[in-house]
Parts: sequence; structure tokens; C-alpha cells
Amino acid sequence: FDGIRTPVQNLSDLGFIEVAGGLVRFTHDLIQQHVYESIELEQRRTFHIEIGLFLGWKVSTSRTSSDASSLEGAVGKMYISESKSQGSVITERSLLSIATDHINHAGPEFVEQSERKSFAIWNLEVGKELSARCDFGCALHYYEQGIAFVGNEVWVDECDINGKYFCLDLYEGAAEAASAIRNDTKVKHYTNVIIRNVPLDNSLPAWITLISSLESHGRHLEILEKGIKLIQLLNIDIPPPPPSPTAVMESMATTTIAASQYDINLILSTNQSKTDRHQRNVLRLFDAITVAAYSVSSPYLPLLTFAMVRYSLKNHIHETESAFAFAGFGYFHIVFKQDYVRGKYWADVALGILKQKRAISATVRVEWLVYGHILMWF
Repeated sequence: FDGIRTPVQNLSDLGFIEVAGGLVRFTHDLIQQHVYESIELEQRRTFHIEIGLFLGWKVSTSRTSSDASSLEGAVGKMYISESKSQGSVITERSLLSIATDHINHAGPEFVEQSERKSFAIWNLEVGKELSARCDFGCALHYYEQGIAFVGNEVWVDECDINGKYFCLDLYEGAAEAASAIRNDTKVKHYTNVIIRNVPLDNSLPAWITLISSLESHGRHLEILEKGIKLIQLLNIDIPPPPPSPTAVMESMATTTIAASQYDINLILSTNQSKTDRHQRNVLRLFDAITVAAYSVSSPYLPLLTFAMVRYSLKNHIHETESAFAFAGFGYFHIVFKQDYVRGKYWADVALGILKQKRAISATVRVEWLVYGHILMWF
């Protein structure tokens, strides 16, 4: 406290502040609030910016300049490292959160346009960390703050961060956090913004979040209507509504011919590589629409199952979602053709995928179908 030791001591003697080691704090929240509100708004915002920049600089691993007022490199690669202070554990992440709070207090309108995207990244990093800890309410706050900093122009100005557009990450994060706390109005808003502004392939996660929100309210018919159109837009062969019995049997025949080129060992041996993001999103979309079709006993259920089987086999991707489709394929062999041998064969494929993936979350559905409706005949 060199240079301010006397005023600090005076304030301590009067009971306004406490001094402990290297820390100074107000003795009461009302005192702190009064001091804060006595500072002019513009100066208050300046203090927030300066404090935020300094703390942001402290958590940057790529920082080379000692000038804390510059944004260059102030984010860098964030990491968690612990340092003990007064019996508490402070992490680099918590410092970033505090830094971001100060910047947010100042607000986007007080920040230069050229700097706003950098502060949006800070909010994105904090939002991701809170989402990982399942604190979705707070995560949504930071995603929304980040969105406020970038504004609508970000969809025109492609700002690439490590190969991904962080504007899309912000809106996806906001939509998923809103879905987790069941704020359906915000889910609809943020997913619709994504759907309007990015190509279909990049908007699939937003569609999945929207469908999940609709599913939580039992709006299965709406999911089916939107989902069938989406699948067709993805150039995946599925008949237009209403599906006829003839279309169902023709689709099954086509799928059976395609599937005959694979044996169980080949399917499971091609299940080792990591599925790319787009293909996994297509599978997740299929899975969500198939569940909706089952919930309303839609005639689209077998058509969706067959299309998902063909997609999985064609692209050599067999994830947990595929296991349910393969089990369904086996079930429809029994129901439509009384072919119990092929039914058991595809049930074994489904169980083999589950065993490889160790997919606890998908086990209940697949085992219910396999053991309750297929293997019961053996």
C-alpha cells in the first residue's frame, strides 16, 4: 500500500474498511454500495474496464505485452490453475469470470466496436465453463452478454476463432442453456436466429435443441412435420407424407438389399473411428424424430428406422443412435415378414454396438426393444 498507506489506515480506524495481509475490503455492503454509487457513471465504467482488462491479462497464457490496456492476446488459451489465497482456492477460470463481469458492467456501448468481439469471447469461455458444470442459468446470462457485444452484424462479418464461428457457438450455447432450464421462449428465439443465418448443415445442433424443447412439451406431431422436411432437405431418401403401406414395404426391401452387403463382423469392425460432427448430428436428428414417431404411433416409424439404418451402413457410422435403429430393423423383420432369424441378427448387431460404445444412456431403450420384443421369441 505504498503511497496510500495513510488514507487506508484512516479509513480502517474509522471502521469503513478492513485490512488483512494484502487484502482490503469494506466492512459492510451498504458502505461499498454508497461509495460505488457516489462515483460518476462514466468514471465507474472506466474503472470496470480497467479492472476487467487487468484480470483478463492475468489469465492469459499468450500475453507478451505488459500493457494491460491492450486487448491483444488478453484471452489466449484459457486453462485452470490453482493458487491458494487466504484459505480459498482461486482458479484462472474464476478470475476470467470476474474480469468478464467487470467488462459486462461497463456494457457494449462503452466499448470500442473493434474490441467488442474480444469481450464476446470472454463471455463465451465463461458460459462454456458454467455449462460444463451444469450451471445453465448463469451460463445463459454470459452467452447473452456475449451476444449483446457482437450484435447482429456478426452473421455478416465472419469472425473465425480456431476454425469455428464463435457467434454460432454463442447462440448454440444460449439455446442449449435455455433448453436445460426449460425457457422455451428463448430456445425458440435463439434457434430461429441460427436457422435463419447459417446453412442447414451448420444449423443441425440448433434444430436438435429445438426438437428437444418441443419433445418436452409432447409436441410430437410438430416434431414429425418439421423433421421429415429436414431429412428431405438433407437429401436422404424418405417418402413424402402420407406414407403408404406399399412405400413402407418398398423401403424395407431396399434397406434389406443394402444391408445384405454387410455382416456383423464388418459392421462392428468399421465402428472404431470417430464419427464426424455432421454425421453424428444427422443421427441425433434421426433419433429425436424416430422417438416422436413412436410416441404417436406414426406410420413413419418404420420408414425413419430404415432410412437411419441405410445412412449408418452407407457412411460406416454406428453410434448409440444407430443401435436403436438396428434393433428396430430387426423388430420389423419379425413384425412384417415373420423373419425371426434376421430379427435376431440385427438385435445382435445393436447389442454389439452398445457393448463397444459402453452406452449406458442408450441401453434402456435398446434392451427394451431387443429383450422385450425380439429375443422373447427365442
